[in-house]
Amino acid sequence: MRDIASRLVGREEELARVRQLLTAGQVHFSFDGPPGIGKTALLGATTAQAQAFGLRAAWAQARPMERDFAFGVARQLFGPLLASLSAEQRDALLADLASPAARVLGTDPLAKEDGLDGHAVFDVLHGLYWLTVRLAEQRPLLLAVDDLQWADTASLRWLTYLVRRADGLNISVVGSRNTGEAGTDPDLLDELADLLTVIPVTGLPEAELGELSADIFGSAPHSEFLTACHATTGGNPFLLRELSIALAEDGLGPTDLAIDRVAGLGPHTVARWVVARLERTSPESVALAKAVAVLGDDTDLPVAAALADLPLGDAATATDVLTALGFLADTHPLRFVHSIVRDAVRLTIPPTELDQAHLRAARLLHGQRRPGEQVAAHLLATGPVEEPWAVDVLRATARTAVDRAAPDSAVTYLRRALTEPTAEATRLHLLVELGQAELSVDLPAAVTRLTEAADLATEPKVIAGIARALAEAIARLGDHWGATVVLDQATARVADQDPALAAELEAASLALGHNSFDGARVEKARRLLDSPYTKPAIQRAVAATLAMRVCLTGGARDEALAYANQVLEIGPPGTAQDATSHALAAGAFCLAGRLDLARRCADEMMELARRTGATAVAEWSHYVLSRIAYEEGRCDDSVEELNMALAMQGPLSGTDRHPDVYVALAESYVEQGRLDDLDALFAEVGLSADGPTTPTAFAVLSTRGRLRMQTGDPQGALADQLQHGQIMLAMGLHNPAALPWRSRAALAHHRLGEQEAAETLAAEEVSLARQWGAPRPLGIALRALGVIRGGAAGVGLLRESAEVLADSTAELEHAKTLLRHGVALHAAGDQEAETQLRQAYRSARACGAHAVAERVAAAIAEAGGRRPREQRTGIDALTKQQRGIAELAVAGHTNRQIAERFYLTLRTVEHHLTSAYRTLGINGRSELADALGPRA
Repeated sequence: MRDIASRLVGREEELARVRQLLTAGQVHFSFDGPPGIGKTALLGATTAQAQAFGLRAAWAQARPMERDFAFGVARQLFGPLLASLSAEQRDALLADLASPAARVLGTDPLAKEDGLDGHAVFDVLHGLYWLTVRLAEQRPLLLAVDDLQWADTASLRWLTYLVRRADGLNISVVGSRNTGEAGTDPDLLDELADLLTVIPVTGLPEAELGELSADIFGSAPHSEFLTACHATTGGNPFLLRELSIALAEDGLGPTDLAIDRVAGLGPHTVARWVVARLERTSPESVALAKAVAVLGDDTDLPVAAALADLPLGDAATATDVLTALGFLADTHPLRFVHSIVRDAVRLTIPPTELDQAHLRAARLLHGQRRPGEQVAAHLLATGPVEEPWAVDVLRATARTAVDRAAPDSAVTYLRRALTEPTAEATRLHLLVELGQAELSVDLPAAVTRLTEAADLATEPKVIAGIARALAEAIARLGDHWGATVVLDQATARVADQDPALAAELEAASLALGHNSFDGARVEKARRLLDSPYTKPAIQRAVAATLAMRVCLTGGARDEALAYANQVLEIGPPGTAQDATSHALAAGAFCLAGRLDLARRCADEMMELARRTGATAVAEWSHYVLSRIAYEEGRCDDSVEELNMALAMQGPLSGTDRHPDVYVALAESYVEQGRLDDLDALFAEVGLSADGPTTPTAFAVLSTRGRLRMQTGDPQGALADQLQHGQIMLAMGLHNPAALPWRSRAALAHHRLGEQEAAETLAAEEVSLARQWGAPRPLGIALRALGVIRGGAAGVGLLRESAEVLADSTAELEHAKTLLRHGVALHAAGDQEAETQLRQAYRSARACGAHAVAERVAAAIAEAGGRRPREQRTGIDALTKQQRGIAELAVAGHTNRQIAERFYLTLRTVEHHLTSAYRTLGINGRSELADALGPRA
């Protein structure tokens, strides 16, 4: 921690505010102001006050020369805390969900085995979050960061992530920030600043400035002198200190005779004074001051002496001189008393000389085997070295950044390395490493970089690695088919030399292109499944891919289930790659109507996520749970699960989300009547009035057709459904279980009076659904045909639809059929109509399908019944997630245990519990058991 003033003059108001905030707990604030105003002293006083209140405090000092240190600030905060613990205590803190944090803190020996992608970055953010939570459970925690503007990007991203999720935790994040400096990452800094309570630090009032002046000068200043000081310094304590030094050199005190020296005083004036004072010292002192300015604060004296080309004894003498003159603080390692002084000294070094100084510093530190980050910091500040060791250092430092899941830093180092002249082989490695790091920072740049690397590669493993990374980048930009082309081309290049590697690439291509099934791809998948080179991971991927292929093309349901079951039979997933196969198999189970097996897939994925801290796997698990809820018709649960999954997509996860995510979200919004949300979603994915502009926009085109139908535009609805169907058929996707576009188009034809076209499409969907055999798509198809045919035949089809759906888990679709059936019965004068309608109303309300419930209520009123107004209350009004969390709370689980079980943040658990209390009409946890009753 920096030294702070022994007495803070004139800061009683700020300190009182600090005490108020710390007493309130769970606060996050920042001291903002210009350089020299006293922010560091206030931050130090805050830390001392927090410790007096019983908080555990951790301090980090951000520095300009360390702005690219991967999680440098986070390591400063946690390093001393973890070092003070026993190995057993550290292991407990860094277990399971917190384990990815070990990548940052250097305690994970397997970190180098892992790759780097947007999810790996998010894993580390989440792991650091859980580490912080566990430390705060032991003792309330305060994290203090001085000079936030110079914090490295990875640490800024983590601090923002933490503060957003810190509600309800015994954690306070406090910092100081120079308002006159843009810093490392202005956008991230502003994002964090928006979450902090700003305590402006302004100049001292004249009276307090007088008190401070008396301390500095040793005598009370004359009133006119004090007025002039306040007018020109704005009450800045550091500027006043520098003025005192300048006056002392001229033999003047704080009297009226010194007023002329006060005029124009400011940081630039101080810089001129610093330079003038420095020039009056010895050459050794000047050389040492410049060396420290180049090396940065907290520099060891021997290193500074070597850079200044001074004997150690002469450097020590120069240090004493600079300390006595107020340039350097009286501390070791060496540092300037203030950044204003450091910057002033640095500005005395001409640009060419400064470039050479950084080059000499890099060589010196490299020769002394100093950490790569220290050497690389100087390489970043100079031009090409044209020596092989420079590239080696930059690559090694980038690798360390990758190991710590800090892609921004890795990209900075590798882009600098590419400016050095290298052999073609080395350039290939640089391009690959940079492209892989850019996957998490700049996807278009990654595509450009990896495409160049692919042209240079000749070794099979290198070709395969580049192809995987390039395919990932292209897929995350939304072009899944283009990604499969890259993998297929790589497969052809390596097939003769490494058949096993070719098999892995084929499997990856099949998984990415599982929506595209020409005969050749299907045959390739089946051949690969029987290949002697097929490893379990590949077997999973191919079986899952074939299961989805059968589902989408509308083949035999038993065949699809056999392939999907093969995935489960191999065993629970052990890696994220295995989990992708589980997610694909779960989708097949959903389409085949086996939601129980889809839930088993989700549970096994969630268990892997809890064990490893892999947020991507937890995200996919929530997607599956959302799809299950969607198939069952539980709209609130579906949206809730989707939102939890989307919340796990960190800022570096890329732009790609599977189109099915948007389909489920859009379909649920339609049922809930959330028109504004639908409009925003359609705009987000690029669905314009003229049609889809992206693959994802095409995926939700049928949903927009539903909305148009409901809002009185059957012509627009028909256009959307037919366009959707045309593309589906062109892709060979026939199964109505995926999306029943035929019945939707048929109902639009029917509304427009085009009966023949309506019956043709509806009958075709019934036939395909019968062939598939799952109850949900069959019930939907029968309902549409029943509405279209009308009369006694229509009533019979609606009755069959109701019977099919009654035995299924598709409660909402059952409610929709009961609505149609009830309306048809009423038209036929059947007294059973109101019973059907009221059952439909209860089911729709239970599903959270507010739009459907409103239509049923209107139908009941039209049929002469009393319009229902009851709302769901009590246990039945809880979502599945709320119910599960509430039951665990009743069973005695803590909020942290619940959060870990569901892979949520504590804030999310608190939100669900609070919502449950409100829904149940209770005041808190103590009343939860009685409210849930014996069923809990």
